[in-house]
Amino acid sequence: MTASVSTRERTVLFARTVTRWIIIVAATLIGYWSTWQQLVSEIARGTGGGYVLLVPPFAVLAAEGVTRRRGGELPIHDRQTDCIVGGIVVTMALGIKALLVPRYGTSYQLMHLDVLSAWVFVLGGCVLLFGLRTASRYWPVWAMLLLTSPLVYRAVLVQIGGTKFAAGILTLLLAAGAIAVAVGRTRRRAVFGFGATVAVGFVPLGYLTATYPDARIGVFQLVPAGAAALVVGAGFYLQRHRGVAPRTVPPNPVRAGEVARTAPVLGVVAAVLAAVPLPDQKLTPVSPGPPPAAVARQVTPPGWYQLEGLDYSWPRRYFGSTAVLHRQMLRALEPRPEWDVLNRPRTVAVQTLQVRRASVFELYPVETNYHLGGARVSPKIRVQLGHGVQADFFTVVDDELLLTWSLMSFVWERGPLQAQRVSLLTVDNHELDAPFPQPSPNMASNARSLLSVFLRGNTSVEDGASEYKDLEVLIDVGRELVEAQWRAS
Repeated sequence: MTASVSTRERTVLFARTVTRWIIIVAATLIGYWSTWQQLVSEIARGTGGGYVLLVPPFAVLAAEGVTRRRGGELPIHDRQTDCIVGGIVVTMALGIKALLVPRYGTSYQLMHLDVLSAWVFVLGGCVLLFGLRTASRYWPVWAMLLLTSPLVYRAVLVQIGGTKFAAGILTLLLAAGAIAVAVGRTRRRAVFGFGATVAVGFVPLGYLTATYPDARIGVFQLVPAGAAALVVGAGFYLQRHRGVAPRTVPPNPVRAGEVARTAPVLGVVAAVLAAVPLPDQKLTPVSPGPPPAAVARQVTPPGWYQLEGLDYSWPRRYFGSTAVLHRQMLRALEPRPEWDVLNRPRTVAVQTLQVRRASVFELYPVETNYHLGGARVSPKIRVQLGHGVQADFFTVVDDELLLTWSLMSFVWERGPLQAQRVSLLTVDNHELDAPFPQPSPNMASNARSLLSVFLRGNTSVEDGASEYKDLEVLIDVGRELVEAQWRAS
C-alpha cells in the first residue's frame, strides 16, 4: 500500500479483499464438507492425516509474506483471460472429485484426491475473484498446496521410514518451507527462517519421542510443526531492528462489479461438489477377535501342519514401528478329493499382519501389499467365518507370473492394543513346490496400475469373469483357523 492511499481507501480495499476470501472459503467449506468431516474422523482414529489441518494456516502464513513483498504492479488485467483460466481450473477441481476419486475408491484414504481437488478449487476461485496476474504472484503458495497432497505426503513418508518420528520431521519440513516463503525477502533470510524452524521444532519432537512414544501420530505431526512455525514466525514479525516490511498491496484490478457477476459461478460449482458423494472404500469390517496373542501368528488348526514360517520387516514403513508381518505355510495332513482331482494335499499361506490400531489398515487395503502391476483383480465377496468374523475373498489373475491365486482376508481386534489382518492365500498350481506370491508392496507397479486406471478405467485392472475356484477351500480353512484361535484362547 503506497503512502498516497488514504485511510478510507485502504479500509475499502481491505474490506473487498476480505469479502472475496469469505466467498472462496465458504464455497470450499460447503463444496468439500464431507471431505473435512472424513479427515476429522480419520485424525480421531489415528490414521496419519492430521497434517492436513496445518496446511491452510501454513499457506496463509506464506501468502502473508508474499503480500508484504508485492509492489510495482501495474493495475492491468484481461478479464476474459481470468474467466477462461479460472473456469478451467475450477472445472478441473470438479472433475477430480467427480471422476477420479470414484475410480480410486479402494485407495481413497491413501490418495485423498478430494483434498487435492479442494486446493485446485481454491486456486480457481482466486483466479476468478482476484485475477490471473494477482494469483500468479503467489505461485510458491500454490506449489506448496499441490505438493502436500496426501498421496505425495504418504509416498515420501514411506521412503523415510514411516514412523511417527518421520511423520513429525516431514510435517516440520513443511512448516519450515512455509516460513522460508513467508520471510524470504532475501535468500539469506529464507535459509535462516527454514533452519530456525527445523531447529525449534526438533525440541518438542524429541521430547514427544522420548516421553510419549505411544501418542497418536497426529500429535507428532501437529505439535512440533505448529509450535515451531508459531515461534519462528512471531520472532521474525516482532524483529524491530531490521524493520517489518510494509504491506504494499496494490489495488486489485478486478472490480467489485466483476466479482459480483463471477461469485455465483463459484456457488453453483460448490453446490455440485457438495452433491458428489465420497466413494465407498469397501473396507473389510473389523470383527471382535479372541484374547490377545503372545506372538503375531496363528495357531495351526487340526488337520494341518506348518511347513515353514517367515517374518517381513517392510510393514514398519507402512503401518508403524510396531507392525509385524509373519507368514506361515500350512499343508493339509490328508488330501481332500473336492479340493484336488489328483488327490494332492493343498498348501495354504497364512499371513498375519499385527498392528496396534485397526484403523491403519484403512490406508493400505490388503491388495496394495502385493505386486499387481500386471494383474487383474476380481470383485470381492463377503463371507462369514463364524464367531462374528467377516472376511473378504477375491482372486487375482497375474499375467506376469502366469498364475491365478486366491486371497481371503479378515481383520479382528484381539485387545485394545492388538489388531490383526489375517490373509489366507492359495494358488491354482497344486504341486507341492508351487510358488506363492510374496507380500511386497511395489511403488512402481502400483503407480503403473494407478496410471492404467486413470487412462482406461477400472476395467483395465478388474477381472470380471473370475471363476472363484478356491472359494469353498478358503472358507473351510478360514473357519477351521478361526475356530482354532478361539479354542486355543
